[in-house]
Amino acid sequence: MSNGSLSLPISASGENTSFNRPTANFHPSVWGDRFLSVPCSAESDSRIQEANLLKEDVRKRLVSPIDDNNFSLKLNFIDSVQRLGVSYHFEHEIDNALCQIYDISTKENNIIAHCDDLYHTALLFRLLRQHGYRIYSSRFS
Repeated sequence: MSNGSLSLPISASGENTSFNRPTANFHPSVWGDRFLSVPCSAESDSRIQEANLLKEDVRKRLVSPIDDNNFSLKLNFIDSVQRLGVSYHFEHEIDNALCQIYDISTKENNIIAHCDDLYHTALLFRLLRQHGYRIYSSRFS
């Protein structure tokens, strides 16, 4: 039966039946067929280039070295990138930055030296735990 062509269903009496399907007479769209094909223009190319430049800027900020001056800024930046929903572009860079932060925090065994307020301390714990680092509050006091 499956010879690659379509056939009408056969009724119980063995005869081909024809279907009379209703059709809808929708009014033509006010948009026409404007969005059926989108031409690639120089404007879209420039936006793609701009997006790539912005991605590289974010990547540079994520891989920049961490010191006492930008420790909290780096945590806020990683959190912002994740909340914006673009962290999938920078998974490797975020993992490396959090690994550096984890090494700094556990080597000195004193988070308070880098996170001077409760918000940044909680942010540090949340980011590290979300990325699978085992960090306990009882170790740091």
